[in-house]
Amino acid sequence: MNNTLCCQSCGLMMQDNNTAHRIDCPRCDTCVRKKTFSIEHDLGLAIAGLIVFFPAMTLPIISFKLGESIQDDTMLSALGYFYTDGYPILSVLVFFTSVLAPFLQIVISLFLFAPLYEKRKPRFMKFYFKILHYLQEWIMLDVYVIAILVSIIKLTATSEVLYGSGLVLFVLLSSFSFLLSRSFSPEKIWKAYHNAK
Repeated sequence: MNNTLCCQSCGLMMQDNNTAHRIDCPRCDTCVRKKTFSIEHDLGLAIAGLIVFFPAMTLPIISFKLGESIQDDTMLSALGYFYTDGYPILSVLVFFTSVLAPFLQIVISLFLFAPLYEKRKPRFMKFYFKILHYLQEWIMLDVYVIAILVSIIKLTATSEVLYGSGLVLFVLLSSFSFLLSRSFSPEKIWKAYHNAK
């Protein structure tokens, strides 16, 4: 038997369809219930992000071929160029938004979702939850990926640009981070926490 739902806006009672991804109120068109991704889904994204994180940071993103010389550039070497070329503040900002914040998001997600997946309560649940909440605004991997792609398009006119395996991994890391941020649901996390032992 289906459960009954109540619209928060107009008070209309309706049947809960468990197979529907989203239920909108037929009277006022307010979203009454939207299915969220599971803890297993979020844990899988965090594990996948951790697997690709270090190769994405250390493998060449692009290589420039000028004559006979080839210069490989990684994510970390780009930060070094910013710093040595007189842009230390920009270097620190890019480091935080594109390296440190995604790494913290992945690691804290693992500390949070792994115990919840095993039906255990994480030891520092409130601390993890607050950090993940604040990190949502600072993770900007997608912006950095777009900047890299624009740079590649502009540089192809002056030199031969080769795509490195690090670029593919960095795009994957950006995708995992974006999906992890998108599936962040306080209600889901607290529900899993209260159901854990």
